[in-house]
Amino acid sequence: MERIVKSLICIIPVIAFWFIAVPDGLESSTWHILGLYLGTVLGVILRPYPEPVILVSSMAILSVGYLDLKSAISEFSSSTSWLILTAFIIGHCFVITGLGKRIAYLLIDKFGHTTLRLGYVSTLTDFILSPAIPSNTARSGGLVFPIFQSLATTLESYPDKDPNRVGRFFMTLLYQNSLTTGTLFVTSGAIMPMMIKFANDIMGVDISWLGWAQAMLVPGGLLLLITPYVVYKINTPELKEVDNKALAKKGLAELGPMSTKEKILEAIFVLAIIGWLTGGITKIPTAAVAIGFLALATITRVIEWKEVMDVKSGWSTFVWYSGIMSISGVLTKGGFFTWLGEYLKHHLALNGIEPLVAMAVLLLLTMVVRYFFASTIAYVVTFVPVIFTLGHVANLPAIPLLLLVAASAQIASLLTHYGNAVGPLLFGAGYVSQNRWWLTGHIVAYYSMAIYFVVGLAWWKVLGLW
Repeated sequence: MERIVKSLICIIPVIAFWFIAVPDGLESSTWHILGLYLGTVLGVILRPYPEPVILVSSMAILSVGYLDLKSAISEFSSSTSWLILTAFIIGHCFVITGLGKRIAYLLIDKFGHTTLRLGYVSTLTDFILSPAIPSNTARSGGLVFPIFQSLATTLESYPDKDPNRVGRFFMTLLYQNSLTTGTLFVTSGAIMPMMIKFANDIMGVDISWLGWAQAMLVPGGLLLLITPYVVYKINTPELKEVDNKALAKKGLAELGPMSTKEKILEAIFVLAIIGWLTGGITKIPTAAVAIGFLALATITRVIEWKEVMDVKSGWSTFVWYSGIMSISGVLTKGGFFTWLGEYLKHHLALNGIEPLVAMAVLLLLTMVVRYFFASTIAYVVTFVPVIFTLGHVANLPAIPLLLLVAASAQIASLLTHYGNAVGPLLFGAGYVSQNRWWLTGHIVAYYSMAIYFVVGLAWWKVLGLW
């Protein structure tokens, strides 16, 4: 019954926009598509069905009901869609070969003789893996979490017995790490290519993989240095020193000698990083490098095609992302965001405000609304186009606004335990109370965005981005 009710709620705007009068300045077809888009967004938020099912249904309506098959599937051929899909598969390579775990245990062996240093090891591990794994859940939840959960139990810290010994510190920090590293590269967060596409459609700007990394690594890197210590002070573990050599030796022994697949994956990954870093010189697109990575990984049998097909989260994201961006593209071509900009221009007073103040207001707004979103995807497709339109109307510097909003899309998830898919996994481990989780998240989220706003904007000025 609940599914039926949610489905009916999603259908309401699709039907209603056929009967609501079309505003001046918009074509009726664009107005009707807006109803479909809003119904789709409601579907992503309420989830009567999984996101891919929602989007396939919306594409079916656009294809059959609106007789626009070409638009419905237009984004399936976009480079961004293929970048997202291949990035998920690259991440899966690190899981199935064991290279991700090996990196973590090697770092533990070298640097982890205190609990605080182990915290920094978790941060460094997440950072190293972030360019290759665009899913917080796959990276932090699938690779880093099992290792540090195992470390917690090995160190006799359990959810129901001595959680403060080390477990509370580990679980809380993993969440902070995941959302911070998720801002650093275009390929470290599945939502980042989507943000760039919205920025391109609405504000007419674009940014390369290298350009994004250069911009984000200074404020983001500063956060990665500060946050483990802050979380350590808020959630001070009872155990201060550990036998890291024994822990690493046991973990590496379970993995065994480095396999040929791991060695090949390591080499291909280095080539991919070089390809992304030199894209401005070679003119090879980011997505092309990722597809080349996939080709080499399958040819060398680092990953079998059957295992490629097993990356369900990647294929699901490919479908819902391509679908939502296809429908959004129809709105863009129909002039909806231009019309919305003109409407907001005449009804809001952002034009008369200092640009920095206006950006601060919009940034704070992106933080506050996150309490109402249990899905980063839903937040991005619902709210980010509005923020970009407001910024465009107010003539705010586009690239800094894109970077700030992209950082907020990840960082503001820290405010709750449900704002990002990896949150319920880490919180659900049972080591941390909700009050403690929210306290830590609020402190880290707000000073993080302050650093992005102050240090980030200053650094982006040096880079000539505004």
